[in-house]
Amino acid sequence: MSWAEAEYLVSSSILLGGLIFLIYFAFVAFKRFRFMDGTATSKIRSAAQGQVELKGLAEFMQNDTIYSPFSGSRCVWYHCSIDKKKQSGKRSTWTNISDEFSSQMFRLEDDTGECYVDPDDAHVIPESELTWYVHSTDSRTQPPRKTSLLSLNLGSYRFCERLIRPATPLYALGWFRTQYNYPSDEFISNQVEDLVKQWKLRPGRYLQEYDLDQNGKIQKKEWKAVRTAARKQVLAKINNEKNEHHILTKPTEKSLPYILSAIDEDQLVARKKLKAYVSIAAACLLFGVLALMFSIRPPYPFN
Repeated sequence: MSWAEAEYLVSSSILLGGLIFLIYFAFVAFKRFRFMDGTATSKIRSAAQGQVELKGLAEFMQNDTIYSPFSGSRCVWYHCSIDKKKQSGKRSTWTNISDEFSSQMFRLEDDTGECYVDPDDAHVIPESELTWYVHSTDSRTQPPRKTSLLSLNLGSYRFCERLIRPATPLYALGWFRTQYNYPSDEFISNQVEDLVKQWKLRPGRYLQEYDLDQNGKIQKKEWKAVRTAARKQVLAKINNEKNEHHILTKPTEKSLPYILSAIDEDQLVARKKLKAYVSIAAACLLFGVLALMFSIRPPYPFN
């Protein structure tokens, strides 16, 4: 095989590989935006178990605050990365040396309730993204307050900070499940004992109705009625309290998407459509190039 023949095969293989990739990418993009467009938005309180679409506000977990390691900004999610520039002659490339994602859960709230969101393995589209260049990886390095020409591409290190801040409107598409937390028998028994002890401290107010023989003392058989009443009160309190919470996570089925987006659904669907159409157009162009190549010179046989 001559050098020209080898070059021809390599070129056609690269073009064919690019064509296959573009067709696959377009198929995935079409499938993704059709899935988003065809899934109705659910309310958290009435959402079914399984794959759902939710919309609400991103908020911190109770008694929890998350800070970006770069700017120190309060956020519910961050992605902070550092790339180092490598120079090879006149060509420069960037190599990632640090990539840190927030893994803490946060809350998604709508007008019917709240849901805990686990961001692990989600495709996250942030609210804000800031990139700047510096000469050091010093942790005290802060992002510039204003972008200037001097900060656009000077420095051997590229910092990138992506954030979702609290109270940001969030679109979420993932696996929804409800967990119920019911206390153990031991916990209930301890609560009953504590309540009975409180009643003993004020017998005139709480125990008088159980003194069936009116002798001023609670007898053994009467204590049974006291404990039964205390247990009913404890169980009623537990039933009135919130003993369930909702969680949104990555679906177990790989074909289902897990998306957390600070961009609203309409813009997100429009982006997916554009990517799909551009991929189809590029695939058609590559197909035309390949067809032209093969019409001029078929890959086989070589003379």
